[in-house]
Amino acid sequence: MITPRDPAPSSVETVIPGRFVALLYHDVHPGNAFDYGRLGESATMYHVSEPVFRAHLDIIDNAGVQCLDDDAIRACLAGRGKAGAAGLVLCFDDGWNGAVERAAPLLAERHLPAFFFITTGLVGRRFFAGAAALRRLDPLLFTVGSHGVTHRMLSGLRSDDIRAELCDSRRALEDLLGRPVACLSVPGGAVSRRVVEIAEEAGYTSLFTSAIGINPMPGGYRCIARIGVRRGTDPTTLQRWVSGDLRRERVRAALLAVPKRMLGARVYSKLRRVLLGEAFGREHFFEP
Repeated sequence: MITPRDPAPSSVETVIPGRFVALLYHDVHPGNAFDYGRLGESATMYHVSEPVFRAHLDIIDNAGVQCLDDDAIRACLAGRGKAGAAGLVLCFDDGWNGAVERAAPLLAERHLPAFFFITTGLVGRRFFAGAAALRRLDPLLFTVGSHGVTHRMLSGLRSDDIRAELCDSRRALEDLLGRPVACLSVPGGAVSRRVVEIAEEAGYTSLFTSAIGINPMPGGYRCIARIGVRRGTDPTTLQRWVSGDLRRERVRAALLAVPKRMLGARVYSKLRRVLLGEAFGREHFFEP
């Protein structure tokens, strides 16, 4: 069973929201366009430019919503939040260089906390942050968590392989950072009861998923819902999400859940690449 640790005491009393929306980013690239070489649209559609990201931060500031760190999330999910108050969580998956080297400094300027989930097998590769950059992330502001070793869909793996993905990535990050790592973002949202059980055994105390909804979800710590920001996410849509209105996206997710459930996460992911024209001639870091 996942046993959350108690939030660290603070000399400054803050209001913990009773609910929150989590936004999921990936890379933040310079300029309005960026050459990712042979990387496919299935990956880069979730990347935004630095000017767009700055505009997103302005929207968040103007909304007056509180961005939550790890302790605040745990207090909220433990039922210690204020009813009616809403918060926001910012996440970055995979460990892209732009997220660490561009987004993090912009967040630090505004004193906004965020979560960075790192696929350890990609550290230092082209387009991805290196070890030194990850060490520079301020632990007082940013929480670093695991995103597996290889980004494979965990629910489709054997138990021993799931255990290796989760234990090896956690150990690598703890060795790199010199501090505990207890948060996990499940690659591709491929979560199952077996994945949750092995994650608990591996020492993770919170699981971030790709489910769409307002937190706390029924699964609590085992299913922290997030909504993915895309290149085409317009300001009006982002404002709606920040305000807690995810109704359209929840309907779409419910419709897509049917083929995902029938085909399985791995087959669905491969079919999606074919439909995006990526069957040949593209490089994929994220093999399902």
